[in-house]
Amino acid sequence: MGKLLFRLGLMMRNRYGTDALYYALVLLSAVLMVFSFLLRRIRYVGMALTILWLIVLFYAFARFFSTNIEKRRRENESFLRLLGRYGNDVSSRLQDFSTGAAAVQKRDPDKKYVKCPKCKSTLRVPRQKGKHTVRCPRCDHRFQIRIIFGAKKK
Repeated sequence: MGKLLFRLGLMMRNRYGTDALYYALVLLSAVLMVFSFLLRRIRYVGMALTILWLIVLFYAFARFFSTNIEKRRRENESFLRLLGRYGNDVSSRLQDFSTGAAAVQKRDPDKKYVKCPKCKSTLRVPRQKGKHTVRCPRCDHRFQIRIIFGAKKK
């Protein structure tokens, strides 16, 4: 069982995962599924709703397993802006589900986040001015980074 969980963890590395748009799409899919089952006796309506909820659910899972993290983050930000425009309190609740390097960097300004050029994993290094050699703990690859601006003074 431990080996299976380890393999699953390796598969999910550098994947986008969940965010506010993912939860909204899954919720929309569930609502459409309920309506498709309630309206299944009406000709073509139940079938159309079934196809629609499957497409929405497929898109949610495609976003979940996506490796294009920056594009998924922009989609989520656009979705949250759209919700905020209509004055819903939902956008603030869904914002709590949002994850990503940008949110982490705001909480930890004394660190810099860099990607390993070999395995593409995200590394957190101290924000100290100058050139540094970084060793990736995942693949043991060593590479050089240059930090122009040091840690912010408090």
